[in-house]
Amino acid sequence: MNQVVTNIFSSPFYLFHVLFSALIGYWIYLDATERGSNANLLWAIGCTFIQPLIIGYLLYRSEIGGRTESAGVSERLIGTFVIGHLVTAQLWFVLRFTDIISTRVYPPAVELQYYIALFVVGVIPGYWLVWKRGWARTRREFGWVQESERAGVQN
Repeated sequence: MNQVVTNIFSSPFYLFHVLFSALIGYWIYLDATERGSNANLLWAIGCTFIQPLIIGYLLYRSEIGGRTESAGVSERLIGTFVIGHLVTAQLWFVLRFTDIISTRVYPPAVELQYYIALFVVGVIPGYWLVWKRGWARTRREFGWVQESERAGVQN
């Protein structure tokens, strides 16, 4: 247990991943509550600890019900951070897998610089999906929108 805590606080990627996990749970809780789900807390806890469930939630949430109000600023900021971190983590793993970034352990300051640079790249799709309604348009194209939401989703 002590080694886990040491790993989390010694690496910005681990630390931001813990923050990401908490934020994704909070975001899913807010979204499921707004949609009227009876299992909002269960979805939040499940997606926090079993992260492949996030995809399941995103696909299933149109079956829960439509939102009565659009997402607020705090929910959009959380969504942007979550998407930015997801893209950042995937870029980090690709760069490590292709040996562009070697697999040796870097000092935390160097890892933080890598994280910030990759996060700036990751926030671009997050901004488009959350603030420019890209996710709403994508959901509409695939038919993942609740009937009550169809009128509110703009192209």
